[in-house]
Amino acid sequence: MAKDNILEIENLYVEYDTDDGVVKAVNGVSLSLERGETLGLVGETGAGKTTIARSILRILPVPPAKVTQGTIRFEGQDLGKISEAEMRKLRGHKIAMIFQDPMSALNPVYTVGSQIAEGIELHQKVSKAEAAKRAGEMLEMVGIPRERYTDYPNQFSGGMKQRAVIAIALACNPDLLLADEPTTALDVTIQAQVLELMEQLRDKLGTSLIMITHDFGIVARICDRVAVVYAGQVMEYGSKKDIFKDCRHPYTMGLFNSLPKLDKNEKRLKTIPGLMPNPMDLPKGCPFAPRCQNATEECMKGRIEPKEVTPGHFVSCLYIPERGMSV
Repeated sequence: MAKDNILEIENLYVEYDTDDGVVKAVNGVSLSLERGETLGLVGETGAGKTTIARSILRILPVPPAKVTQGTIRFEGQDLGKISEAEMRKLRGHKIAMIFQDPMSALNPVYTVGSQIAEGIELHQKVSKAEAAKRAGEMLEMVGIPRERYTDYPNQFSGGMKQRAVIAIALACNPDLLLADEPTTALDVTIQAQVLELMEQLRDKLGTSLIMITHDFGIVARICDRVAVVYAGQVMEYGSKKDIFKDCRHPYTMGLFNSLPKLDKNEKRLKTIPGLMPNPMDLPKGCPFAPRCQNATEECMKGRIEPKEVTPGHFVSCLYIPERGMSV
């Protein structure tokens, strides 16, 4: 493991064994994250981004999910080889996750404050009173009055539930934070506050962050590196500058072309033709080939390994243009 990497994922494969067939959700993903760095995972719904994050925390639903291949190392420790008891000590303490759906992340029969305090009391070994005090501070940090400590989740709006879930994840100042669409349910003002809070946590405490999002605006603001994920594979991987100023993969270009241009009077947005392939019946070669205008028969023959086009910038494509697209 590299000296400055807090997380390394190598050749990860995850499948879901369903009644209809085997869903190949993650297919050979390799990523690394430096301490204090923010990595953005972007791509269409169903690309496998959330499955990657849940694999790190070992909270995949088993069955039907199973990691069939690959290793995940956190601070040099292989998370696939430690016991469930050891993993529980890491969850919420060293590694925390902001879940996309606050409705299912919060327990309806416990007060919001007690759910924040639970992790603090468990991992930081403090008294109930001290845990409650810190939980109140966390509520205020995400913009919720301390007086709402004794309220239940059903008394919160959707945006407030999302902020409460963020407070739970940040309560123990984790070394690694996995954020799965953390600002989806928030208005733009609270969204900006939440992003600022994450930036402060990263800058003050050196917290490493994996940000799962569809919003390139969030990626541009908070991420250092970006992985573009499609059908369970990383299509393009590099620094934020590489992706925004020199993107080379047709899928990445298609995503950027579909964004509205404020300086142009466009009547229709450009879309990527076709749909993401069925994860139970993936193409033998490049999964994007059926939708790619540049695809040839060679693209369909076998897995396409990433090529390093510039230092740290990897593209999984047979026909990489010499000059990339700039956003």
